[in-house]
Amino acid sequence: MEFERAWARAVSFHGCACPALAIGARATAYVMEQFGLEEGPCDVVCTAESFSCAIDAIQSVLGCTIGNGKLRVQSRRRMAFRFCDPRTDRSIHLALRPWLRDRPGLTEKLLAMPLEKLFQVTEGNEVPEKAPNCILSSACMVRNPRPVVTPTLLPSDDLYDSDGDRDW
Repeated sequence: MEFERAWARAVSFHGCACPALAIGARATAYVMEQFGLEEGPCDVVCTAESFSCAIDAIQSVLGCTIGNGKLRVQSRRRMAFRFCDPRTDRSIHLALRPWLRDRPGLTEKLLAMPLEKLFQVTEGNEVPEKAPNCILSSACMVRNPRPVVTPTLLPSDDLYDSDGDRDW
């Protein structure tokens, strides 16, 4: 699939063109080229290391979803992805290089820059030690703020009733 068509599909699915979506689209295009794929959906399995807009590009272009079992998310808050092709047992790990910050014009820059400046590419089972924290697009965060879940801790006395049994 040509990159322009994949990018248009990702933007249509996601709802806007943001930096993290561009990162996902570039990763997807690279993997399709490396694995010799013409069009999604396909049998590629992806493990993303963060929840971000990049996942929408992977879902819309490759057809990897949580529902079909081809997308897994390990919330490490790192902008990195492992793609595995079960036909060949080949895997590619892409970790975003740690220089990026969300700022005006970043999406266009990400779409145009050489891939080797954008990602550290590793084949096989080796995973780079460092990858930057997930980029959260300021525009997407305003439109769809992610809730912050704070656990509520009860004082230990509230967990037991007067005779020492659990109250719940």
